[in-house]
Amino acid sequence: MRIRQFAERAALSAALSAALSLSLLGLGTTTAAADTSTSLPISSYRDMAVDAAHQQVFLSDPFGGSVLVTDYTGQVVKQIGGEAGAWGVALSSDFSTLYVALRDAGAIAAIDTATLQETARYDTGTGAGAYAGPTSLALAGGKIWFGYSTDTWHGALGSLDLSGPQPVVTRDQGLDTFRGAPHLAATPQDPDTLVAAESDGNAASLAVYDVSTGRADAQARRVDPGPDGCASLQDLALTPDAARVVVACASPYYHQAFRTADLSDDGRYTTSHYPNSVAVAPDGTIAAGINGASSPDVYLFPQGDSTAFHTWDFPASSPYTTNTLQSGGLAWAPDGSRIFAVTEDSGSSSLSLQVLNHPQVDTTVTVRAPASSPRNQDLTLNGKLVAPVGFGTGSTVDIWRLDDPLAGEGTMIGSATVAADGTFSYTDRPRAKGAVQYTVQYYGDARHAYAHGSVTVDITSD
Repeated sequence: MRIRQFAERAALSAALSAALSLSLLGLGTTTAAADTSTSLPISSYRDMAVDAAHQQVFLSDPFGGSVLVTDYTGQVVKQIGGEAGAWGVALSSDFSTLYVALRDAGAIAAIDTATLQETARYDTGTGAGAYAGPTSLALAGGKIWFGYSTDTWHGALGSLDLSGPQPVVTRDQGLDTFRGAPHLAATPQDPDTLVAAESDGNAASLAVYDVSTGRADAQARRVDPGPDGCASLQDLALTPDAARVVVACASPYYHQAFRTADLSDDGRYTTSHYPNSVAVAPDGTIAAGINGASSPDVYLFPQGDSTAFHTWDFPASSPYTTNTLQSGGLAWAPDGSRIFAVTEDSGSSSLSLQVLNHPQVDTTVTVRAPASSPRNQDLTLNGKLVAPVGFGTGSTVDIWRLDDPLAGEGTMIGSATVAADGTFSYTDRPRAKGAVQYTVQYYGDARHAYAHGSVTVDITSD
């Protein structure tokens, strides 16, 4: 392929990338509207789970006693009734079963995600109702963990073990930590770590547990964490490696991060009034949401970076109303391709499901090589792709060599695999003497824009 053709292709790819996304490194945060917005036939919401196997979204409707099922565009597939006080939800690792915490029934329901029928119901032995039934679920340590209230002022952890011939429920764990039913968070990449958090409105309690033994073995605890405290905790999420937990509290007006090893402070994500949701993608990208009428509603952050690279703002139905994100109203598709958000319009009090496609972000390519190298000997190129979001497995770059810049022709000599941190290397054995230019092309993907970089090496005599 001629270099001029390569340049034309590069220019076209770059133009398409710019058209697809304005989120360029160094140019600040860009704001967009939802890609689709669909009204929902429910009047209450508490939790959401995304089924990658069937491309379905499950939303709990506690006061309607149902679980709503939509497809990835927000269109309703089914409304499953008979689920009294459907509160927290969690999916099995193979996406075959949805577990639902039934606060008003004092039980956990199992729903087949293919047939959308309830297949089992397990009594948690906690009693039922606002001060007893389970409200939050997480899968960790081979069990289903649930948070519940033991009475008006105390909360605890329980577990449901389905690995044996009969279900086994174990209650009354973490009793000295919580003043109400705790929120739970876990991650499949570190299945033995469970994080629980609870707020009485004035101050939050956080706890990290090792659940590998079948019991909740406390590893770290902290009351009212963060330099500015944590009033009215709304949501929490673990990073994929379980090394950090990010929390959304109505106050302070930013999202806080803590190390799970000891719950020490680990930075903040700059948002606005009033944080109420957080979700973390498999690659570590953080979606942070707020209940705000005059600010963007959802912010995207690279893990560990306090500055958002993209935001979404949900328009209201009229100039006199607001359309705000619901507490715990964010969830990622498991492939990281999109975010689902539940909002409420103040004019009609109606709920909607917003679908936010992950934006393409600008990518840069750096290439390093020796200034000179002997002909017919190995020459190693090292490089790195840099972008606000990470690179998944299977990413590659193409290597082009131009032996004579005046001839205007180049040859693709091979490809290199990109590591998770964006690095790559390639070894060539050039034959021509003189200035040889190597160009590395990255063709981009759903998240990353096209990019290329070059380096010139003086090839000397053998």
